[in-house]
Amino acid sequence: MLGGHSFKFSISIVAGGFYRGFSKPVAMGSVMIVTALIAWIILLPENSTLVLSQAKTFILTGLKGWFLYCLGALSAMALLVAATPVAGRLRLGHDDDRPSFSTASWLSMMFCCGIGGGIVIYAVAEPMSHFVTNPEMIAGTIEPNTEFAARTAVKYAFLHWGLSAWACYAVLGLALALFSFRYDLPLTIRTVVAPLMRRRLAGPVGHAIDIFAIVAIVAGVATTLGYGVKTLSSGLNFLAGGALIDDAPNHLRALLTALAMCAVLATAMVVTGLSRGMKWFSNLGTGLFFAIMLFFALHADASRLSLIAIGAVSDYVVQFPVLSMQVFNDTQTETSAALSAWQTDWTIFYWTWWLAFSPFVGLFIARISRGRTVRQFILGCTLTPCGVCFAWFACTGSAALGLELSGSSENLRSLPPSEQLYAAIALLNTGIVGRVMAWGALVLMFVLASTTLASGVLAINTIAAAGDEGAKPPKHIIMWSLATTLIIGALLAAGGTD
Repeated sequence: MLGGHSFKFSISIVAGGFYRGFSKPVAMGSVMIVTALIAWIILLPENSTLVLSQAKTFILTGLKGWFLYCLGALSAMALLVAATPVAGRLRLGHDDDRPSFSTASWLSMMFCCGIGGGIVIYAVAEPMSHFVTNPEMIAGTIEPNTEFAARTAVKYAFLHWGLSAWACYAVLGLALALFSFRYDLPLTIRTVVAPLMRRRLAGPVGHAIDIFAIVAIVAGVATTLGYGVKTLSSGLNFLAGGALIDDAPNHLRALLTALAMCAVLATAMVVTGLSRGMKWFSNLGTGLFFAIMLFFALHADASRLSLIAIGAVSDYVVQFPVLSMQVFNDTQTETSAALSAWQTDWTIFYWTWWLAFSPFVGLFIARISRGRTVRQFILGCTLTPCGVCFAWFACTGSAALGLELSGSSENLRSLPPSEQLYAAIALLNTGIVGRVMAWGALVLMFVLASTTLASGVLAINTIAAAGDEGAKPPKHIIMWSLATTLIIGALLAAGGTD
């Protein structure tokens, strides 16, 4: 029935005024909701912090099983579609369409948009945390402070940055790209349910879906940039010898300064367009990423790194169905409570993060993937970034854990998570190379955080403009950059990253 075009619909746009070229219900509705959220957080910080904290607790604990089964199903769906023979022939677009970007630039933009700054924030901090506490350690099946514990720690980092995360983006992005480019539907989130809801999507139901997607995008970007600016300010403070942040007001000022810098760069990226600003900075970010990864690989204990990394990869592949689908419920025993708390704090938190990211990452990668085949798209969106994420944590995490096992980490675990990457670099090389790499990590964090915000603003404007991929007026780009920045700044001032 896809070829019958019976599910086509159109979205009305405004012919003139401030919202010219935009869907007024979607644009105004999302602006009103985000403005109300900003006002609520700024004017009633205690009330908003309490309500948001309670909502977070309910979502992470009450919907735990739903999140696990949802991402498990998405992972299976992505692999099944890629293995289908027709996937190699079916093109995302008309049969004569070809890709607009080289494979290298396509993968760079997709990777920088999809991972945000999180992979820099948790490069060392996550494996180090899992080295101290993880489900197998809680259950008493492995000994702490051993090489097998290090291998298990890296395995859980792979779980959180592996197939489950990228399957979210791939499935949504595939639906958007297929329906938009091959069947000429609007490039908006409502399009993914067009075969089910058909022409009803032209009215209030479709508007509500797009508004909800925009709010989810703001939430996803806020999470990443909230942690990202903390890592930026902590990195500057660490590299300056602790001279920049010595009290709470200075800390907040540093966070807001870093946030403003990201907002300015992100706005410039969107204004200059996909083929210039976004492409250039994505390539820069990818280059820095691989340079830092190579630094860790060359300075780590090679035999220990290879043993930890190879073991972690094999464990992840073999245990993936259980790791991704097992629900730890609190059955009122000490062990079950600890397992449930760990899964909530780590796995479920990540799963909600990826799902909140998926509307804008899915739309962004769909937008840059016109002309590719379905198989190229799925494999490019899943296996390639999974492999890169695995290589990253295998190098950074294994190197840091090697320092810990050899007793030369100098209490790396006691540092704030936002400083652990910089400290690990300094421990591995105390000379000029280590100094350059530490500053490189800081620049990478800045580029990835800015790229995340830019991608989010780009997706918001595309959705609000009824799927129009053309350049948007700078006033709308600035408006959404400012709105997203304000909500992040308000959250940081009200309650911080907690």
